[in-house]
Amino acid sequence: MIKRQVSPLLFVLFLLGGFGLHNASAADFAFVGIESQLHVFGVGLGFAPDYEGSDDYMFGAAPFGKYVFEGSEQFVQLKGFEIQANLLDHPWLRLGPSLNYRFGRNDVRDHYVDEMRDIDGTIEGGGWIGVEFVNPDDARKRFAANVDVLVDMANEHDGYTVYLQAGGWYPVHKMFDVYLGFTGTYASSNYMDTYFSVDADNHNRTGLPEFDAAAGVKDFRVNPALIMHLSPQWHLAAGLQYRCMLGDADDSPVVDDRGSSSQFIGGLGLAYSW
Repeated sequence: MIKRQVSPLLFVLFLLGGFGLHNASAADFAFVGIESQLHVFGVGLGFAPDYEGSDDYMFGAAPFGKYVFEGSEQFVQLKGFEIQANLLDHPWLRLGPSLNYRFGRNDVRDHYVDEMRDIDGTIEGGGWIGVEFVNPDDARKRFAANVDVLVDMANEHDGYTVYLQAGGWYPVHKMFDVYLGFTGTYASSNYMDTYFSVDADNHNRTGLPEFDAAAGVKDFRVNPALIMHLSPQWHLAAGLQYRCMLGDADDSPVVDDRGSSSQFIGGLGLAYSW
């Protein structure tokens, strides 16, 4: 019977940091697992926009993994470029710190956006709290929801983001599980200003209209995925995310004039659990 969380779903949402994807968070991840197997390691390959709001796509790869402390619900997990820990040994409540590397925006395909001032990568720190409810008769049936807050620690955007995520897993065959999740993202005024505003300097560099982006809900995401258990140890997963840019993120010339409000992220990954 499936019991512990080890196999990856939607890992593809964090794959492309080195290739331009810099705006994902651990809230987009989902895991299921195999009874008595506490650990997982895998690699995913996928595609994503080359900047947040772009209509050009890039490809890349990244590792993911999870270590569950034996005899408890505490764990540490690597999700692309974010590390999370659950400090609570509780049957359904999760709580712990998060540390994330957010890639900058430079050397992108769109000529106008590329002429804007470069945005360097930064370190974000924060925490998350969540719940997870497992069907006592079939642990492959589960629901989880969490809130993840990340704050800039390196003075690049000087803001914060809040991710609210919920999703559920359901077995459709002894070899297959399906997942469907939803995520909404709130971004502070400093974050929005850094990534979506066009000030006088960037207007002069690019000719894009000046724009002052304010705080608000910047996107909504739908995350379906399928996982195939090839054996008790090997697992193959495929995931796709549709992201709709909202508010001032959608109205920004970086998105409205040069990119697209509809974003797609997807890929494949292979994991080994033990």
